[in-house]
Amino acid sequence: MPSRSGVIPGRGAPASGQEVYRLGTPVVLWWVWLAFAAANIVDLAVQRTQVHTELVIDAIVILVTGFAYALALRPRVVADQAGVTIMNPFRDHHVPWGIIQAVDTSDWVRVHHTRDGSPAAAADAPGKAIECWALYVSARTKRREARPGPPPQRSGGFGGFGRVGGHAQEQPDQNPRMPAEAKYLASLPPARAIASALDTRAEKERARARHAHSGPAGSTPPAAGLPTQPAAPSQVTARWAWFPLAAIAVPALALVITLLT
Repeated sequence: MPSRSGVIPGRGAPASGQEVYRLGTPVVLWWVWLAFAAANIVDLAVQRTQVHTELVIDAIVILVTGFAYALALRPRVVADQAGVTIMNPFRDHHVPWGIIQAVDTSDWVRVHHTRDGSPAAAADAPGKAIECWALYVSARTKRREARPGPPPQRSGGFGGFGRVGGHAQEQPDQNPRMPAEAKYLASLPPARAIASALDTRAEKERARARHAHSGPAGSTPPAAGLPTQPAAPSQVTARWAWFPLAAIAVPALALVITLLT
């Protein structure tokens, strides 16, 4: 999707077809807190505070830093050729493209998938949803969208869509060469734009998988006994993220021990 303010792309050299989504505000807050925590620890060491008091304060600062890492820096959403990986503060979920029914927004971006791991046939079929902690809809955006205004304009929008929320005013087209999809995404808040991009990619990946499974026209199935291409994983996989848990549990234990001694 196009680069936009408030969205931090993946750092380094991502794999082919990989996209990393996260909002910019939590990352900025993380670095602000890290600078504040480091300054306080250095200040305590310079002032030569009583050892027990310094240990207690240091443990509290490190504990809050662990929470800041888990809640602000770590969360992200990674989309690659296999599916979507949702990295929440303490748990990761991987959802293959073939079972994703839809991606939408509520308070967070939500990835809907089939309950039994069967291929998604319809976006409105009952399923389960995983919320993406990293991609939230801000209260300011909700207030702005709740304001009364003229009905959204649908002419010229991507896929028949107009501006959401009914609050955007008519403006002249400043870039007539911009594709319709890019114009539509640029009109959305960051979280909603990311949800739209992921939903579009999921639809394309499902269509590509169906085409690959059916094979080109006129092709014949493999003869009996010949090895076939292994099927792609079709189940949602989830695992605990142990590093952020340890980043909180270790300083919390140290704080308790320090207070009791």
